[in-house]
Amino acid sequence: MLRGEPIMGLFQRQTVGNVEMIAVQDSWALMDPTQFFTDIPISDWDPYRDLLQPDGKILLNIGAWIVISEGKTIIVDTGVGGRPTQMPIQEPAGLPSVLKEADVSLSDVDLVVHTHLHFDHTGWNTVDDSGSPVPLFPNARHVVQSIEWEYWMGEDERRKAAQYDNAFAPIEKNGQLDLVDGEYAVTSEMVTVPTPGHTPGHVSFAINSGGEKAYLIGDIAHQPVQVTEDTWCPNFDIDKTQSTLSRKQLLQRIADEKALVASGHFPFPGLGHVVIEEGRRVFNAVAE
Repeated sequence: MLRGEPIMGLFQRQTVGNVEMIAVQDSWALMDPTQFFTDIPISDWDPYRDLLQPDGKILLNIGAWIVISEGKTIIVDTGVGGRPTQMPIQEPAGLPSVLKEADVSLSDVDLVVHTHLHFDHTGWNTVDDSGSPVPLFPNARHVVQSIEWEYWMGEDERRKAAQYDNAFAPIEKNGQLDLVDGEYAVTSEMVTVPTPGHTPGHVSFAINSGGEKAYLIGDIAHQPVQVTEDTWCPNFDIDKTQSTLSRKQLLQRIADEKALVASGHFPFPGLGHVVIEEGRRVFNAVAE
């Protein structure tokens, strides 16, 4: 079995004060480290071989989060979706079935909030119905940062890359799209934290409830190695200088606050803490 190999259908519950978080998995991928981190030679991975698979590849979870706060059911990002993709996923995307296993009804989702608009975070916004895309979450408002929306919708090429016709056209047509700015309160317990760089309007989410804290970090980091090597940027970061700054600031904030980390790309369930060991930040995973 691969290190951290997911089993389809996985979900895991976690409480943060009065908030319930559920890690849910859509799929997972295997990638060559030098294809993902194109600026990092393979020799730089020598101290981190324990984070690689036996064949030397990185495992990339493709997950989403359900947050239940103040009576609202919120989904953070929606995975890669059920349409064909060139991403090297190892199992068919299965988010809807995992939600069912976790007793989350599609019609009960009140909000879909996006960290950013890369296709592996918006795929299940819609589902095909007789050849046409329709919203998967029929009663949900879909929340996107204005700066993120303007970037992807500003040019035809970017609009196509964001798969607007499939992922957002039905949402916008139905009047289910909300554009927000900056530190937006999803609930009084869950607030956006602007963390630009990976994309211009990328945000993370801070949860603060009952004296406990957690951060859903989106793509501020894709692999646990970046908690230590915070200058390592994947090829997909649009502004690597800014993404490095955002990563450094958020990870230090998480360490200082002794908060829980919730990642959609770290090996499932993507939960852990940032601790300081020998003067360096390290990710300590929470056992499944």
